[in-house]
Amino acid sequence: MLTCGIVSAATKLLSGWWAARRAGVNPRGSLRAGAALVARGEFSIVIAGLGVNAGLEPQWGPLAAAYVLFLAVVGPVLARTIEPLYAAFPGRKV
Repeated sequence: MLTCGIVSAATKLLSGWWAARRAGVNPRGSLRAGAALVARGEFSIVIAGLGVNAGLEPQWGPLAAAYVLFLAVVGPVLARTIEPLYAAFPGRKV
């Protein structure tokens, strides 16, 4: 579950960054946009609930809840720390 959460958070961060860069947003704002996407995982609970109610995979419910809880904790922390992390690289200003 942890690996899935890390990969998901990284891909959300990158896709948000990429989309914002394509829209002409500066690098700092692009990272902020990507970080804002990390906490979004409610759709996973909906899909897991449909699967559990259909009797397909009863273990999906707890797995989806753990996944969303992980991202709900990591997302705001990442959103708070992304700009200081960006500024830590040489030549970058916040």
